[in-house]
Amino acid sequence: MFCLCSSPSLAVTSDNVLDSDLDNSLWARSFKMATGIPSYKVILHGEYGVGKSSIFRRFMNNSFTTATGKQSTIGLDQCTRTINIGSQDVKLTLWDTGGMERMSFIGSSYYRGAHAALLCYSVNNKDTFTILSQYILDIVMNAEGAKIFLCGNMSDQVPADGSGNVVTDADLELFMSQCQDVLSGVYRVSCKDCLGLEDMFRDMAHVLHDESMSRMTLRRDFVRPGLTPDRESHHSSDKRRCC
Repeated sequence: MFCLCSSPSLAVTSDNVLDSDLDNSLWARSFKMATGIPSYKVILHGEYGVGKSSIFRRFMNNSFTTATGKQSTIGLDQCTRTINIGSQDVKLTLWDTGGMERMSFIGSSYYRGAHAALLCYSVNNKDTFTILSQYILDIVMNAEGAKIFLCGNMSDQVPADGSGNVVTDADLELFMSQCQDVLSGVYRVSCKDCLGLEDMFRDMAHVLHDESMSRMTLRRDFVRPGLTPDRESHHSSDKRRCC
């Protein structure tokens, strides 16, 4: 694994919290710990052929299919796993495009309710890396508030001398500096050798749960006991009129 890190959240600001109804938000719904384990939806994104379905299969049943044994599939797929992050269990539901990006069509249902997107590229194909900014724009426009994680797959196929059309460390560092706080985690994995994947899934679960905890804490600090944001605003207006 090349890099495993988490950056500050792009989505969490006090303005976002104050202007939204957190009781009805996807983050609040995911945090219903009293009724079950917190659950987070993660969508796979990126160019066709970068190994998104291989990541999905590793997540689903820790399997890997060689290129000659792969079958082309069309249609969305999803799988839910429970992941332990210290003293807390959380559920990650990973969604795969199933090759629909080849038809340039991914419906709104794929993005709807997504807490995060795992943006994938092939480390031995720079063309799949240079187009990532367009995918980031798609995620920002269609999955508002979702955190973005970056995954370089097929690390096992990089030549020892680094030759060929590979994504270099310098390429990645430049992209990360341009993205600034947009990326919440950066990883390098190999589905074939099963390297870095479990650490990636666990780190993503940790980041998403910390985000949910942070949002709920901000809500508790903003809303006084017994008052909703609307009632508190009305109460403050009454006090001003009395003065």
